[in-house]
Amino acid sequence: MPQWLVIGISGVTCGGKTTLAHSLHDYFKGLSGAPLWNSPYTIGEVRLISQDDYFLPVEDKRHQRNEALNAINFELITSLDMPKMLNDIAHVIKGRHVAPKPLEQMAGYPNFEHYALQFQQQYHYNNANYYKQAGGAPGSFHYPPQQQQRLQQQQLLQQQQHLMRINAQIAAQLRDKKINFLLVEGFMIFNQPELLALCNLKYHFHLPYEKCFERRSKRTYDPPDVTGYFELCVWPHYEKNFSEYRECKDITFLNGEIAKDKIFKFVLQRIVHYFEERCDVPAAIPAACPPQQKRFGMLYVGPSNNNVNVMPTACPMEQ
Repeated sequence: MPQWLVIGISGVTCGGKTTLAHSLHDYFKGLSGAPLWNSPYTIGEVRLISQDDYFLPVEDKRHQRNEALNAINFELITSLDMPKMLNDIAHVIKGRHVAPKPLEQMAGYPNFEHYALQFQQQYHYNNANYYKQAGGAPGSFHYPPQQQQRLQQQQLLQQQQHLMRINAQIAAQLRDKKINFLLVEGFMIFNQPELLALCNLKYHFHLPYEKCFERRSKRTYDPPDVTGYFELCVWPHYEKNFSEYRECKDITFLNGEIAKDKIFKFVLQRIVHYFEERCDVPAAIPAACPPQQKRFGMLYVGPSNNNVNVMPTACPMEQ
């Protein structure tokens, strides 16, 4: 079964999440069927699911109203048909309808994270098994001085040949493997535990209050925002929702004021880095993962300065 790399994109309203999701979708869709950069992986299916497509109809009784505004509060999870969204995601990944709790049945599904781990475990297991069959690691025996150099050279040659055989076997297996991309975007996807756990890569857009209000006021919604809706609903609920996962160490926070093309290039570079980390094989073996790519301008700021994986930053995220 093809593997899935799930990328979640969330954040503040008008922050840029939909633009980034569509840019990534179009990029990988254009490469469908081609090798993933210079790796043995082939890009398979590319899908995009947007949370905005799951708002309940305005007349739905499940909506809750803001009494002060006498208007529907669309910033609540109850305004979304989340069971349908989760079921649609399960349908995409597993290729069939799953009900009534779709993602609970996907807990053991081998997405790319599990597959990359399996790849590494297979390599290290085979390598360890080779030494076990040989009676121990090189250098664990003591030979007469006359034979020491010759035997060491033979062991080194055997080890190199073994590693080449293992790599050839793994590369052959990976060459037929497709990596599918599922992009999930929405303003509350990380508040849904199933989606937070499912996404391999997570991105959150942030804007300061004034910039967010400015952008929101220039957009037209159906139904339109009533006076005071941003101040009483949009921003308070964004802060509340954000507080539930802002300490997550595996979420990359993006400054929504940065140019869209720079953010796209940065996220694409992070995806390359993700593959590099999970295709860890010795340098002497022909490359089984994407090569180092040109490094784009750093836009990332991590949730913690103690995160060793944090890349250098060029623009801090406004708090």
